[in-house]
Amino acid sequence: MTLSEIVPSSVKIDKLINRIEEGDIKIPAFQRGFVWDQEQVIELIDSIYNDYPIGSILLWNSVERLKSTRNIAGFLIPERDPQYPVNYVLDGQQRLSVIYAVFCKDRHEAPENNQYGIDPRIFDIYFDLDDKNFLAKEVLCEEHANLTMSTLFDIEKFFKELEKLPEEYRRLAREVQSKFQNYEVPIVTTYKRKKEEVGIIFERINNTGTRLTTLDLMVAWTWSDDFHLREEIKELLEILERKGFEDTPEKIILQCLSGIVEKSTRTKDIVSLNPGTVRTSIHTLKESLEKAVDFLSTELNVKSRDFLPHSHQIVPFAFFFSRVNTPTPEQSTTLKQWFWKTSFSKRYSGSTDMKMNDDISFFEKVVNNDHSDINKYSYSADARILINQVFSKSNPFTRAFLLLLAQKEPLSLVNGNKIDLGDALSKYNLKEYHHIFPRAFLKGKGVETDRINSLCNFCFLPSDPNRTISNKPPSEYIFNVLPASKYSEILNSNLMPLKKEIYSKNQYEKFLEERAQIIILHLDSMLA
Repeated sequence: MTLSEIVPSSVKIDKLINRIEEGDIKIPAFQRGFVWDQEQVIELIDSIYNDYPIGSILLWNSVERLKSTRNIAGFLIPERDPQYPVNYVLDGQQRLSVIYAVFCKDRHEAPENNQYGIDPRIFDIYFDLDDKNFLAKEVLCEEHANLTMSTLFDIEKFFKELEKLPEEYRRLAREVQSKFQNYEVPIVTTYKRKKEEVGIIFERINNTGTRLTTLDLMVAWTWSDDFHLREEIKELLEILERKGFEDTPEKIILQCLSGIVEKSTRTKDIVSLNPGTVRTSIHTLKESLEKAVDFLSTELNVKSRDFLPHSHQIVPFAFFFSRVNTPTPEQSTTLKQWFWKTSFSKRYSGSTDMKMNDDISFFEKVVNNDHSDINKYSYSADARILINQVFSKSNPFTRAFLLLLAQKEPLSLVNGNKIDLGDALSKYNLKEYHHIFPRAFLKGKGVETDRINSLCNFCFLPSDPNRTISNKPPSEYIFNVLPASKYSEILNSNLMPLKKEIYSKNQYEKFLEERAQIIILHLDSMLA
């Protein structure tokens, strides 16, 4: 990268407005609509008046024409000769829109204005020369002298307005005009950047407003009269909603698409996808994701995304099902082994794009019935990690543990009946899980909260049976509530130790140690 590729500058407001009016600066379609209210508009104008910094505006200078560009603040901006580059706004569109809409000489509403619901009246701002503050037109005090902001950069209109003002206000009006005329807006322009680089820059921008995404970029890259990527993603999420995966992140969906098409999930590869290929691959993406979710649900009890240990796991699954309609028994076994190994690991704690790309390469071999690389994967959880892990929805090991326990089809500690896991696995709800050594009992023994909430101290138990046990210690409910005839069967189904002494003497630490070992042994059996 040369120094000339990123150029900082400062531009006075009138010059900035001129550049917009000449079509030199455009807001691309991947930016969302203007969302500021009038209070925010006034706050920005007041900041400029007081010479406060308002942050820099980031532009991308490019000869590449986006298929859909929006005008500024819903006002019509002329097209530029195709041979000249255009500066697309990557960051700062709300501020830029306000500056243009408040101060431009002549505003003409663009045809798409209604689509974004912009009321042009929010830009009609006045300066109260008596109270020295900025106000909307509808709250002006008629007894006060007021200066229209839209006249400041139109010399003819400004002097006409000065003539209407009493003499004692004219000096202040000129001072107001001078402050805005001399204010310089910081601009950072990036040149010679390919759109995949812009994608990475764009992703990393942190705005004070709504953060924009890779999907917003892809909407711009792939738009055509008969194709809108956001609408296609919306349809896909409606399909996934029926399967409990409606909150799948947009970025993950795009990584699935790029993985299917390019076998890569990197941002620069996503935004480099050929628009035509994206349009023709959408159907495959929808079918592949649906089949991937069905496999996760039927074979691994992942009934909702709440229980998927790592969001990234769905990407290689989608790739696999884009190549295979129905897996063979051996393929199915390998997919499940991979799932358990990655679920009980920290595989995606860093370099996730690289890890997913490796996973896609592995799954491609499985597609071709080469399963040898499954030995590259291993789980990182051990007994000590499981004991020290606090039971929490946000932790992958917790979600993986619940799915592993579900494979045993656990029986109720209260009546020995098979637990209906539908509610417990369709949505994360703490009422569906039970402290085997009750919280109040352990707290009374002085056990610390994190130790009480050890992952190894939980099992499935719906709220009603849970109340039956309540705060009873194991020495009481294991022998008085749990059906004696099904003692071993019930405890085995819940991956709990069988030694009665542990429960009769309420040996909590011994229980944690032995249960952690049982969980690890069961995990190993799933990988055999």
